[in-house]
Amino acid sequence: MKKVILDTNFLLVPFQFRVDIRKQIEENLEEPHELVVPSGVVSELKKLGRGHGKEGAAARFAIKLLGLMAVKKVRSSGHVDDWIAGYAAKEGAIVCTNDAGLRHKLKNAGVKMIVLKSRSRLGVV
Repeated sequence: MKKVILDTNFLLVPFQFRVDIRKQIEENLEEPHELVVPSGVVSELKKLGRGHGKEGAAARFAIKLLGLMAVKKVRSSGHVDDWIAGYAAKEGAIVCTNDAGLRHKLKNAGVKMIVLKSRSRLGVV
């Protein structure tokens, strides 16, 4: 089963752009898959969620969304982006992210990604 890793900024997309990420991931992947969220991502969301403004609200919404989605939480250590890149390369996983730096690392490693292609659609790159 293909692993699909959700990055912090990707989980902010539903609040920021009103995109149903769960539905669109299903539409973009034709193979059985499992959604994976590193513990570092959950920690980042909790930290952002303590803030005010749109980013804090988006993070709080993302935490609630994770509670409703069927996701596997995995323990991560070190810098979250480095962990995601290493795990994705090792497991042959797909990474859902909009982070430019992480996208660059993943592209160089030949890792498939799901990204926000427009303000309303996700796509595989």
